[in-house]
Amino acid sequence: MNWNDWYTDTMDVFRNAPNKTGSLTRMERQQVLTGIPCRVYTVQPKGPAMSQTAASVSQTDKLACALDADIRAGDELLVHRGARLGKSFQDSRYFAGEPALYPEPFGAVLPGLAHREVSLLKQELVK
Repeated sequence: MNWNDWYTDTMDVFRNAPNKTGSLTRMERQQVLTGIPCRVYTVQPKGPAMSQTAASVSQTDKLACALDADIRAGDELLVHRGARLGKSFQDSRYFAGEPALYPEPFGAVLPGLAHREVSLLKQELVK
């Protein structure tokens, strides 16, 4: 098995970067990566939470992608579900936790399993 064959989604990565205008520096969210193969999978599915004014979704998922994808804690990820399969499902917006790196050990029995795993936070108001 190869992780790359398992990636059914793609993602765009946005990161806060300083933008200096004159003597004023402010942080702006900028796109740093686009079309990165990945796969989102659910670890603990939760239903929507209801309040008096709105319904919201708060869940924790995981994302697997290649080791060389530069994803950092706090990045905003826009995941295009099913994009590598030629499908266009609703996009999902997440925020990245601290990535865990799983490099391939020397002499691995099953090659191609090196990957980066990221915990995702999704907090959205239900439309």
